[in-house]
Amino acid sequence: MLHRQLKTIAGAVAPAPVRNAWGHLYGALKVHRARKAFERCTDGTAGSFLPNEAIAVLMRQGYRPPDPVRYDAEGLLERAGQKVAQLSRVIDWRGVRTALELGCWDGMVAAALRDRGIQAYGLDITTSAADERAMRADVLFLRSDAEAIALRDQSIDLVYSFASFEHFPHPDRSVGEIHRVLAPHGQAYLSFGPLYFSPYGLHAYRQIPIPFCHLLFDEEGLHQWAEAHGLPHEWPFVNGWSLRRYRELWRSLPTGLRVTSYREHATGGVGTELVARHPQFFRSRVDDFDELLVTQVEVALRKQ
Repeated sequence: MLHRQLKTIAGAVAPAPVRNAWGHLYGALKVHRARKAFERCTDGTAGSFLPNEAIAVLMRQGYRPPDPVRYDAEGLLERAGQKVAQLSRVIDWRGVRTALELGCWDGMVAAALRDRGIQAYGLDITTSAADERAMRADVLFLRSDAEAIALRDQSIDLVYSFASFEHFPHPDRSVGEIHRVLAPHGQAYLSFGPLYFSPYGLHAYRQIPIPFCHLLFDEEGLHQWAEAHGLPHEWPFVNGWSLRRYRELWRSLPTGLRVTSYREHATGGVGTELVARHPQFFRSRVDDFDELLVTQVEVALRKQ
């Protein structure tokens, strides 16, 4: 507790460059300790979890969730602009006349592409969150999943997706559909996470911000704890794919589809003190320590 208080005081008085340098160093030290504990552990406790009583203990240690996402009208517009800028870093817009977003939700990114004169489609399993501004911009919404896209073969110049791919039940089938609908020389961009084995991979961090809670506790116990504390006790479906499976997917793409840009985002050591403290639970669930360190993936693809 004293250590956490000292960190809070230092964060309040130290200049930003000092805080950033300290944060990187502190994160690296935590990762180093956790990796050593993980590698030394040979007795993984398969099927076992911490007792549910320990949820309250860890909740009192002050873990904080990731920064909240704004869903108000201004926030949706601002995030749409940020995502288009993110696309622009890897996408060649020349020749992009049609675009499809997988997991479009509000459709505001597609609306921003309409402002560029692009015919924009938005696909999601529900259209209940479609923003009126996107509908007024003539975004064409498709109610479907990403394994059965109701568009013709080779009809789309750009397929993209943000924070959705980890929710698709069969990412390999979705990639097959992306390949099918992409026109020759078409491009795709996928940015997604948190990955399942990363600190917030359960996507329950608003209710239970304990890193790796799904690897430390039985999920039914987590639901019961959230419900008992008056919190939403349902969270989004996640496909459970490991980082290794995604890497294998990029190596076995359909013929004619290739990776043009790839990046893995590290966690910065979030929650690795729990790995160091309880390595047996992690050792029984992942073979590679790096599974615990990568939270997000960005990949750009191009079709021949």
